[in-house]
Amino acid sequence: MRREIRTYIQDQIARGVYRPGDRIVETQLAREMNVSQAPVREALLELSAMGLLEERPYSGTFVRRLAASDIEDIYNTRAFLDEYAARQAARLATQEQLDAMEALLKRMDQAEDNASFAEMDIAFHGMIVDAAGSPSLKRAWENLRLVEWTGVSVAVTQESLPELASQHWQIFRTLRSHAEQEAGAYMFLHIKHFGEELKRYMTETEQAETVPEEREERRLP
Repeated sequence: MRREIRTYIQDQIARGVYRPGDRIVETQLAREMNVSQAPVREALLELSAMGLLEERPYSGTFVRRLAASDIEDIYNTRAFLDEYAARQAARLATQEQLDAMEALLKRMDQAEDNASFAEMDIAFHGMIVDAAGSPSLKRAWENLRLVEWTGVSVAVTQESLPELASQHWQIFRTLRSHAEQEAGAYMFLHIKHFGEELKRYMTETEQAETVPEEREERRLP
């Protein structure tokens, strides 16, 4: 339930229904989704932890206004972490772990909506982190919650789900062939690409919001 609510909020932000600066009212969202307030509160806290929302004392929870530099910082950080994970996984992944990744990718090929695809995308990258065999990496990867931006990225990308699935198959092939450098390089570019797409979307959205405001200012006497 918490994940569904989180995905819903991410989708509403990606579609522009919730805009930067908008307040998200916990009770209103609970009524809208016909759920109790507890999972809504948990979802809001998770989205605040990843930086998509912000908690303002005595005011509530608001959609955070992100600059292109914020997106770049988030995705650069994740790109370095996932690059290291891929290089390590290419060297250390067991056959059992590779088989589990392949089974997941086959299910990913059948994904019919963004939410289910994003969930499997997150799981796939989590498998790679596990295969890397680094407790320090896993703690950093989980604590920074960077992977949770996947839902937003999938929602705004111009690529189709089959095209996105194909990219993950390519990552898997580098892992299966134990090509450490290739796996790291491909993973780095894969994550950076999503960051560039999200930056593009944020910039276009900001420009679209600015134009009506400028027109309204010109109408004022």
